[in-house]
Amino acid sequence: MRMRLAPVLVLLTAAAAAANDPPAIEHTPSLCTVAEKPLQLCAGISDDGSVAVARVYFRRVGEEYYSYVAMVFTGVSYCGTLPAPHEKAKTVEYYINAVDDTYQPQRTSTFRLPIQPEGVCEFPPVVDPAKAPAIKVFATNRKQGKKLDDAFSLAGVTFVALP
Repeated sequence: MRMRLAPVLVLLTAAAAAANDPPAIEHTPSLCTVAEKPLQLCAGISDDGSVAVARVYFRRVGEEYYSYVAMVFTGVSYCGTLPAPHEKAKTVEYYINAVDDTYQPQRTSTFRLPIQPEGVCEFPPVVDPAKAPAIKVFATNRKQGKKLDDAFSLAGVTFVALP
């Protein structure tokens, strides 16, 4: 009897382990963006359970700490809107992170978005500033202080510092 239960236990354990995979993130990075316009980054995120949290972590290249914005499910993909970078930022560095309902995390590689003049950057992932949603940016470290890095526009942005 004990021998017959062992294969069943192995199968049940394997099935439970397979149902506990981290989220899968599919994202095609843009090649560039433009200054003074909020940018929207989207990704297909799926999970064998459900996606609990999806975020875009970003900073200008050379900055020590990342900030992040929440991504919202749009019915097809998850999208997050970043504050408009100023030209002096030169390059925005970002990655996408997702966590499922069993606390399994997954993140993409780190991507770089060079800031180019309008007309040079052919397909920037920008949002019309007049139609951009309110942007809530969260700090990841107390040393970031109480405001967003000055390489990004504060227009329409709420910055949430750590206590």
